[in-house]
Amino acid sequence: MRLFSPAFGEIEADESQIFSFPEGLPGFIHLKKFVLIRHRDNSPFFFLIAVEEPEIYFILLEPSQLLNDYHVELSGEQQGLMHLSEETPALSLNIVRIPPEAQEMIINLKAPVVFNLQEKIARQIILDAEYPVRYPIPLSKVKEQADAGTK
Repeated sequence: MRLFSPAFGEIEADESQIFSFPEGLPGFIHLKKFVLIRHRDNSPFFFLIAVEEPEIYFILLEPSQLLNDYHVELSGEQQGLMHLSEETPALSLNIVRIPPEAQEMIINLKAPVVFNLQEKIARQIILDAEYPVRYPIPLSKVKEQADAGTK
């Protein structure tokens, strides 16, 4: 599949990168299909680009690479919604915002985006744990991690 995104130009994506969001994302419930692309090899960043409106995208981060004490625990009901079992390959990423001219990025730890890699479905899940919606991470820490991943 080919899409054109104003932010990324022409994107070639195969079926393994396309995920269905049955409920869309908060504020974007009309968008049901997204392409998930890793920023580059070993990068903790991903881009989630709407197939129906490729000008809409989200920056996602694999938090385990930056936060040692963050853990996503889904309730039984949430696991059922995602068709997840112990054996199902899954990925949990968090939406980040990097304000222009900022010294830090803001990550939403309360509501990760969980991907069922086998069935190609995803949802943004609100965790029961007391994590903040806006958690600042210094960009210097992100850069250190990115530099370590390229060595």
